[in-house]
Amino acid sequence: MKTSDELVYQLFSTRNIYGNKSASEKIQLLRSININALGNKRVTQSLYSTLQFLIAYPDNKTIYKLSNQLFQNLQKYIKTNDKLRSGLYNSGITHTSICAAFSFGPVKWMRRTRPDEIWFDSFKADDAQIQSILSVVMAKTESEIFQDANEEWEGWLQHLRRKQEDLLDQLIAIFDSTDIRPEVRDELWNNLGIYVEIIFTSHCCLPKSLIRLYFHSSLIRKDEKRQMPTIKYTPARITENESEQIIACCRMIMMGFIREIDPISFTSAELVSYYHLPRGISIALMGMVPERRHPIDSYMGYMVFKNGLPVAYAGSWILFDSGRIGLNVFSDYRGGESKYIFEQVLELHRRVYRLKRFTVDPYQIGKNNSDGIQSGAFWIYYHSGFRPIKKAQRELAAAEYLKIQTISRYRSPIAVLKKLADSRQELVLQRSAVRFDATDVSRAYAAIITRKYTGNRKIAEKETEKKLADILRIKNYQEENMKFILKNWAPLLLSNEKELGHNEGLKKILKHLFTLKADGSEEDYIYGLQQAEKLRRFMEHLIKHYVID
Repeated sequence: MKTSDELVYQLFSTRNIYGNKSASEKIQLLRSININALGNKRVTQSLYSTLQFLIAYPDNKTIYKLSNQLFQNLQKYIKTNDKLRSGLYNSGITHTSICAAFSFGPVKWMRRTRPDEIWFDSFKADDAQIQSILSVVMAKTESEIFQDANEEWEGWLQHLRRKQEDLLDQLIAIFDSTDIRPEVRDELWNNLGIYVEIIFTSHCCLPKSLIRLYFHSSLIRKDEKRQMPTIKYTPARITENESEQIIACCRMIMMGFIREIDPISFTSAELVSYYHLPRGISIALMGMVPERRHPIDSYMGYMVFKNGLPVAYAGSWILFDSGRIGLNVFSDYRGGESKYIFEQVLELHRRVYRLKRFTVDPYQIGKNNSDGIQSGAFWIYYHSGFRPIKKAQRELAAAEYLKIQTISRYRSPIAVLKKLADSRQELVLQRSAVRFDATDVSRAYAAIITRKYTGNRKIAEKETEKKLADILRIKNYQEENMKFILKNWAPLLLSNEKELGHNEGLKKILKHLFTLKADGSEEDYIYGLQQAEKLRRFMEHLIKHYVID
């Protein structure tokens, strides 16, 4: 008779094989595994991962039900087994703990919504660094107490601490009250290296009201030749509570994997939209609150759910009708339908945001990203129609693809995958799409600073900011969000001040777009850019003239 450990590994090996025989085998294994007889943490992690996969990709109702039951029993077993729970430290598994440093936003959110599940652990910074940073963040009047050794930061905060308040609460309150720009505040917080301990008391899953179950008779494999699908997606009407549940699920799964992306960290209930797609897939799209938005492109985020479980995520940076995008599949769900999921993500983005071109940055493919190399991320994008922009990588990819097609079990060597990752990829859906994105705008910006202002950023940004506000007749130019937008757009637009000054249509468009970006709908900003032909021509000319190769 096989041990429970052997049964777990057998279940893992058959998890993504379908058919009557495989379904019967899965059912027998699910009924035979004795959780109390699991040998070690590695087997426990394997079972945890496998059961999540089976819930996301079940053959039938029986397997779905048995997987859920065994999964719930496994969580109870972990909760009551101190030794095992200790061994699973930093795994992100339910009823275990992690210790990591997160940015200010997620820590503040979790301390507010789940105060008993997060607490301060330690600093990475030394006392001198801590005191220096607190002196910058706190009001000058108060931080004077740190001068000339009148008080040390730790003793002072302890002296001010209220009943039932701890150091983490005080740090959050100090950083929350500062008038420093959010991105600067985040960097100061990160430089403190505030490590927090988090315990995961519940499993990340959407409520039943948001789930449409799907049972698999097979998987769509990544090497199947298929046209980009014309999907049927259904926008869901979600309540504020459901939106908050989506956000909470997204943030907690990210924390479990010790990851963050800004659109998930800095969204809010009214900025989330939710869509049902085929095969049990649903996707939440989310934008950022106005004070966290990028000034020129639109950084949007998404989370993919499969039968209610979060299986993949990434962000998209949208400018006019082109979007930089990526895909990160959580490790528990690899071996499923990653390529098909990405196709759904692309098509939903195309339809919702009206995009005609997608690009993928080198990091997503594996440049300086070992996970991208190990997972063979390049080929997910390649099979979805993306091609390297650089000629050398394009030719290498074609040669590698031919080997894969003709040599049995051939896999691209890691050295080759690293070479392939040294180029952006693009997927052009319509030839009329813009062929530049925010990275090109960044190059143009740098060139303008160098050529027009001889490298003097203070003149380029400060003096042009007010001038642009006057040209566009923007009265609220001193409001923080608008000031940030003007500062970033001004050197670009005033690089051709004569054309801007004489183009009333362009000035009207820009004023409207800036208002949307500062305090309106990010989606309306995206659509407004797409309709702004005069601005597009202006930017295309600017990129062509200034971009540094």
